[in-house]
Amino acid sequence: MPMMQINGADLFVEEFGDGPDPVIFTHALFFSGRMYEQQIARLSAQYRCITIDWRGMGRSGKPLGGYDVDNLCHDVMGVADALGLDSFHWVGMSVGGVAGIRLAAQRPERIRSLAIGGASAEAEPIEKVVKYENLLLNGFAVDPESVVDRLLPILYGEPFRTDPDRADILARERQLIVSNDGPAVARASAPILRRVDIRHMLAHVACPTYVFCGALDGANPPEKSKTISQGITGSVLEVFDGVGHQPNVEAPEILADRLLEHLRAASK
Repeated sequence: MPMMQINGADLFVEEFGDGPDPVIFTHALFFSGRMYEQQIARLSAQYRCITIDWRGMGRSGKPLGGYDVDNLCHDVMGVADALGLDSFHWVGMSVGGVAGIRLAAQRPERIRSLAIGGASAEAEPIEKVVKYENLLLNGFAVDPESVVDRLLPILYGEPFRTDPDRADILARERQLIVSNDGPAVARASAPILRRVDIRHMLAHVACPTYVFCGALDGANPPEKSKTISQGITGSVLEVFDGVGHQPNVEAPEILADRLLEHLRAASK
């Protein structure tokens, strides 16, 4: 570690803290496990926090295939098996949330709890797929810098983007996005964008579940999170006012507080 060969890919895996309860963090498209830095700084005092960079993203290897959501789930389970984790808590945003729902429904004995942020259990409408694939395949894959300013309103709420006191943070986020390998991210995005509808799986999620999103989420609006929460019995839904698709940086302390509350309740 930090590089582990799992399921035909070199995956970048990091651990923080050595608490008795493991928590696996899975990230959104364009990012890496680093997106949770501020939350892990708080949680690692009590929990064993593990981040995994998806194949083709962040610091992981960039194989030619295996980017469908089912295979991403296999990647995480391979890491968990290699680390000797019989069960663990799951924190996932966007595609990380979609993968968490699938595993909680299909492998309930392995998932202790879910925290799902800015995700959608529905298949993307074709008009959205066409729009995003054009942006990614014809723009991001060629030159990330050329389209990043079109991505920012999708990923971040206006209050965050226009706050002069957070301009340095936005600049850092922008740099993280453009530093990606454009072709690799575009290749990874295609099966994620064309994923199947999993609303039928929601009723099979039995673990404690916290669903959260930003009220200004430009990728998956709050209605998507409401659908997830309504489908999972006993789940808790929270919508962050004035926040977009990235509560981890737009409301970092609040999200850390909520994750701690969720994990404490789920660990009882």
